[in-house]
Amino acid sequence: MYIIRKGKTMKKIVINEDNIEKEKVEDIVIRVKALMINEKKELLVVHNNYTYQFPGGHWRSYESLEDSLTREIKEETGINCTIDFGPFMVIEEYYKNYLHTGKSRCNKIYYYVVHSNDGPRVEEMNLSELERKTDFNLFYIPQKDMEQFIKESMENKSIENVIGKEMLAVMKEYREKHAKR
Repeated sequence: MYIIRKGKTMKKIVINEDNIEKEKVEDIVIRVKALMINEKKELLVVHNNYTYQFPGGHWRSYESLEDSLTREIKEETGINCTIDFGPFMVIEEYYKNYLHTGKSRCNKIYYYVVHSNDGPRVEEMNLSELERKTDFNLFYIPQKDMEQFIKESMENKSIENVIGKEMLAVMKEYREKHAKR
């Protein structure tokens, strides 16, 4: 499914294996994440809490999505950035008994492309307590190798399966719609 946001087409993927009706969702969590790409066509990847993912985090209700992403990138990487375009993709994931809480939840994750040649600045980072406790690392992977890296990480269990599938879907959409620019 595609939706229009700010004059741009955005891919929407809905994952609802439990067939939860939207009106029965008890908890909605919105996140923002970025494919941070440098001039060498490398993507910045986060390793934290024993898995890999793209930089980003939780939206705060008093912020725009773009302001949340700018804040999260600064906190996790120390990089100041400007978000020029709206998200190119959103993934909605529905869970009947999220993390055994007994509550149904919808996670909405908005993905952006951010071009930056600035490298991470450890002294500018503002990590959460969990991020500090679980071996937080940042590194670059060549864009052409990212999908293979994700698949291998899923095979050797160094990435959570749900996150790996999400990252592969994002890379596919990026490759099809944005990488040729």
